[in-house]
Amino acid sequence: MPVLPPQPVAAGIFWDANDVLNFARILVNDAQGGLSGQDLSNDRDYTWPLLNFCYAKLANWLEDSNVEAATYSEAIIGPLAAAPTASSDINTQVRLGYDGYWDGGADDTDPKFKLPEDCLMPLEIWERQASNSGPFIPMKQVLGGISPRSGSWNFRYWELRWDSNRPALFMPGAIQANLLRIRYIPALPLLIQPTGTQPYPQIPLARAGEALAYMVAAEFAEIRNAPNAPRLRQKADEQLSIISNKSAKRENQVDQRRRGYGFGRRRRLWS
Repeated sequence: MPVLPPQPVAAGIFWDANDVLNFARILVNDAQGGLSGQDLSNDRDYTWPLLNFCYAKLANWLEDSNVEAATYSEAIIGPLAAAPTASSDINTQVRLGYDGYWDGGADDTDPKFKLPEDCLMPLEIWERQASNSGPFIPMKQVLGGISPRSGSWNFRYWELRWDSNRPALFMPGAIQANLLRIRYIPALPLLIQPTGTQPYPQIPLARAGEALAYMVAAEFAEIRNAPNAPRLRQKADEQLSIISNKSAKRENQVDQRRRGYGFGRRRRLWS
């Protein structure tokens, strides 16, 4: 019969990988001889790939469900050099990729400035002249291609499209060097099994340890055609619902006072 997990695991905000695996071993009755387990022990070849598989599924679910536990990152990149043909060619475009920045001229890509390696998808982008200490100005994403425009100090528009077997950020050429501020969805690093005295990697998703442990247990049970697999899957879904419901409750805690009828005077300006 499964035993209760130790109190530090149940109360922790951020679990580490071993906490998750310990709880999963309890759920699949693999802790009878100790929490290190046998069939789901840390030294099994399939244990850590299974953990990372469930970890990726959890991160995708949090992102798709708009749960704030899914992390976001920001980076300031630049200064990105002016495009040498921006004043003479209205079709000039520059590219910022994972391999570097190309200014639209004949020179090769500059590897000094590039998209963050963990960037899955940019969400919002702002720009500022490199020689200016003022605020960053929001840029506009376009989906139907970048239209020709005469040379300007700013990029103003951005488009994410495929280039050289990977996505890259394309913008109209600018006549001045600019800084970019990018807010993006990051790719969470794989959970690597430690060696020696190294600490176990931490799960960087607050209060998500229980859900991840149930997901690992459910996947393991389904692979082995265990009779309790449907029950474990149900419990995993329940844990995900708890996370989603908590997020929804926080989003619904808004000011319900009736607004006035001053049309336009209190309109929110999105940045």
